[in-house]
Parts: sequence; structure tokens; C-alpha cells
Amino acid sequence: MNNKCHIVRDLLPSYIDDLCSNESRQFIEEHVASCHVCRDVLHTMENDVEVSDGIEQKKRLEAKKPFKKVAAFFNAQRRLTKYILITALISLGLGICFLANSMVKQKEYKAEVTKLEMVEQEKADIMEDVFHILGSSNEVTKLEEEQLLEVFNKYKEKLHLLAIFPAADLGDWVKENPSVRKEPTTIFPIEYHKAVSVIGSEGIIGANKQIISSQYDLGTVVMANSKWVIQYEYKSSYEKTVERHHQFKYYGPSVWSFFQLPILLFAIFSVLLIVWLILKKHNNHIKDVMG
Repeated sequence: MNNKCHIVRDLLPSYIDDLCSNESRQFIEEHVASCHVCRDVLHTMENDVEVSDGIEQKKRLEAKKPFKKVAAFFNAQRRLTKYILITALISLGLGICFLANSMVKQKEYKAEVTKLEMVEQEKADIMEDVFHILGSSNEVTKLEEEQLLEVFNKYKEKLHLLAIFPAADLGDWVKENPSVRKEPTTIFPIEYHKAVSVIGSEGIIGANKQIISSQYDLGTVVMANSKWVIQYEYKSSYEKTVERHHQFKYYGPSVWSFFQLPILLFAIFSVLLIVWLILKKHNNHIKDVMG
């Protein structure tokens, strides 16, 4: 091995790492072309470098694995955070739409209730008019019957029959139904053969004429005082309005039934928004840690 070989072998590490000058590179390449020993040394050193690089790269890949898992988890959590926000906004949008719809329905319901409250007011008005005509008299006079006919005609689009009963003849019945003394009450009708006066669409009906009641409690209203029991029946064409009023009065929907769906959607939005804010804060923390 001559001096050139020593010089070349000293320069080989720089040659392999591409750190030597162009003159040195040319000198090395000319020498290894003619010296098989130095050429073998070069090949051996290059192989060692490749193995070393492979090991280093493998170590780097192994070191990156935990960070890849963290990055994958971070990306998955970011997607989840995004989906939660989208779902929350959808819930909010649906909640607003259903709230508007519920408000319209409630407004329509209130308007119909107000309209149907007229049924209740009419009960009081009819009874007040009849009792005012009868006053404290003990019998129904011809004049009073004519006045009662005027009351009937005032409500003839709604009434089928109007009858007057002496309270003394219905004492037991009144005791069994004390509510009729307090207010106009929908109740099963009293048989008309006990009435002293009955008025219908054809006028004053004679006592000898047989009258058949409708046998419908919601279609019959009764009220009593110490002297008289007043009963009237609605026309069948008006009974649907009376039934609807009864349903609304006793079984009408509550405020909750109108707004339960938008309230539920707003609650879902609130929960999802809180979850989104927590995840957003957590994601920012992970981002800061990962740099």
C-alpha cells in the first residue's frame, strides 16, 4: 500500500458524505479506478453507511409511531368536534322552525278558544233572560210565554227547545243535581211532560203534544232557582260547536304540548354546544403540546 492509498482512505469518509472538494473527488475516483484494494474499501464503507442509514431511519420511524397515534387521535377528535358543532347548529335551526310553527298553532288555538267561549257566555245570557222574564211569578202567563218566545227567536239558529219546569215538581231531581242551582249545567235532559211551557221553532208547543228529548247530555243545558227549572236543547247542527267547546274547556292542550318539541331541540343544542366547547378547548391544548 503506497502513500496514495493512505491519502485516499483518509479522504473516503468525506467522499462518501460528499464533503470533499472537486479536486479531491477527482483524485479519489482516479485512484480507486486503478487500485482494487482501495476500491473494495470504498464499497465496504458505502455499504456500512447504507446499513447505518437504514438503522437510523428505522429508529426514526419507531420514534414517530407514538406521535402518529397522537396525531390520528387528534384528527379524529377534530372531526368529532366538527360533527358535534354541525349537529348542534341543525338542532338550533330545527328548534327555531318548530318554535315558529308552535307559536302559529298556539295563536290559532287561542283564537278558536276565544270564539268558542261565546258558547259559555250564551249559556249565562239565555238563562239570565229567561229568569228575568219569569221573575218571582208562580205561573207562566201568556205574556211571559210570548216574551220567552222572543228569547228563543233571538237564539233560534242554535236552540231546538226551551222548557220551563216548576221547581216544586222537581225537588228530588234538583237535590240530586245541586250544580244546576249554581250555574248553567250540561246534563241529561228532563222529560218534557213535566214542563208547564215548551217553546220550539214552530212557536209555543201545547202541553198535550208529545215531545221527545234528544237524550244527549252535552246538548242540554239546565239551571234552577227556588221557583223554576229552565232547560234548553241545542239544535243538532250546533252540537258539534258545543262538543268542541267542551273538549277545549276540559281536555284542551297545555302550553307544554305546543312547545315540547322546540324545547327539546333547544336542550339538545345547549348540551351539544357545551360538549363542543369542552372538546374545542381540549383540542387546542393538544395542539399546543404537539406544537
